[in-house]
Amino acid sequence: MAVELIKDLLKIDQVIGKDEIQALVEGEIRVPDAKPKIKRVLKIDGDVEVTGTKTAKGKITVNGIVNFNVLYSADDELQSVHNLDARTDFREEIEIEGINEGAVTDIKANVEHIDYDQDGDISISVKTVISLTGKATHDNTIDIIKDIKGADGIQVLKENIRYNDVMGVNTSSTLVKEAFELEEQMPDVIDVLRIDTKVYEKETKVVEDKVIVAGAVACSIMYFGDDDENKVNYINHEIPFTHFVELPGAQKDMDCGLKLSSYDTNFEVKEDINGAIRIIDIESTVKINAKVYRQVEKEVAVDTYSTSKILDIKKQEVVVLESIGQSTSKETIRGVLEVGNEIIKGIYNISGKSLITDYKIMEGKVIIEGLLEVDMLYQAEENNEIKDTRYEIPFKTYVDIEQVNDELELEVENILDDISYKKINSHEVELEAAINNYVSVNRIKKINIITEAIDTGETIDRASRPSITIYIVQKDDTIWDIAKRYNTTVEELIKTNDIVSPENIMPGEKIIIEKNVSFEF
Repeated sequence: MAVELIKDLLKIDQVIGKDEIQALVEGEIRVPDAKPKIKRVLKIDGDVEVTGTKTAKGKITVNGIVNFNVLYSADDELQSVHNLDARTDFREEIEIEGINEGAVTDIKANVEHIDYDQDGDISISVKTVISLTGKATHDNTIDIIKDIKGADGIQVLKENIRYNDVMGVNTSSTLVKEAFELEEQMPDVIDVLRIDTKVYEKETKVVEDKVIVAGAVACSIMYFGDDDENKVNYINHEIPFTHFVELPGAQKDMDCGLKLSSYDTNFEVKEDINGAIRIIDIESTVKINAKVYRQVEKEVAVDTYSTSKILDIKKQEVVVLESIGQSTSKETIRGVLEVGNEIIKGIYNISGKSLITDYKIMEGKVIIEGLLEVDMLYQAEENNEIKDTRYEIPFKTYVDIEQVNDELELEVENILDDISYKKINSHEVELEAAINNYVSVNRIKKINIITEAIDTGETIDRASRPSITIYIVQKDDTIWDIAKRYNTTVEELIKTNDIVSPENIMPGEKIIIEKNVSFEF
């Protein structure tokens, strides 16, 4: 009887490779004619925006922009603090072996450090260290054999594969905007110095052919106000949004992975009904990358033989990224910011970002080590001077996740959620920050699957074998290996030798193999 191969399809998101590089981006920031000249640079912040990627043999080319916001003091009687926005383009390459044109890429970009020199009163030289992490994958559909039937005495070894079956991926953008009025106790606006935005998800729901994302754009606004006592002011405002991402193939209650980012933030200040400049109209574009998937477990035939016939077997190695689990935890980090003998008259704002310096698996936990980089803008009592100072607060956090061991691949993301602070005396400020940790655990599994099994028509000759063979188990032997070698079955070996735990046979054990056994098929 001919061998019958029962086939199935395996759709996998196959990882080609991953690498991280650091790059130095240099540029010059110049003051436009409409702005006053620089007396002293107070602070420079920056963020990275990836504008495009292109894959070729062995590399990903990344094009992007470093956006800068400069805060500086000026000889201006009406407004002593001004801001300046600037940008510098960059183009970098991430080498990944095995990548080709058409691969799917995921790029993470961060500013690690900014150095600057003030060149006179209209120019600033900037050197920025950025990190770029590139990951390349490609969607792969593989014909697999899940079972084999037909040949006399056929034995099949199967293995379970658990993976994320990606049903669809799509990127969509939406314009989020709102005009709001300042609270009564806040001074009128003379000039908006900067607006920082952060987008976050509140609720996500997968329905038929789409993903519904409810979230908010959190805006931190710094402005120069019409107030003799408190010239520089900070306010926070959230703009809610709901957006539908079209994803054909999505079904209700499927799992969903999201990446959200905001860019192209613009604003306009307007008069209220009394003619005072107290309304800020903000708009920001939110980009949502959504991936809908479901966890699938399939049996795959990885080996086969017949107890009576010789089969011609062909195999192929497949690399599968098995999803083991995900976990989210929130960590509170506390610290004290000191300014030495200087007296803090007022705090304008404290901002920060979290950086992961290392992560590892130990004793069933994921250990994450990092730094909270904190930037404090404050007014010193002496000469009412505005100053900026930076601090680093180290932290270590532990995330519990099931089935963690050293052979797994980790993806760790660390996001600063909120910072609160209070002045405890004239020299010190107590800080508390909330950090969200996102840990994804995967296993890169390499398996050899059967692609073809042909009955050659040749019969196995067992007549010359002894009636009983005693086999000494060797290192790395399995009960399947022994049964295949002697053209018997796993079930027969277990029965003959009273084996209780066939998956735990030990080197040195004696296995009795009888020649004259009856097979029923």
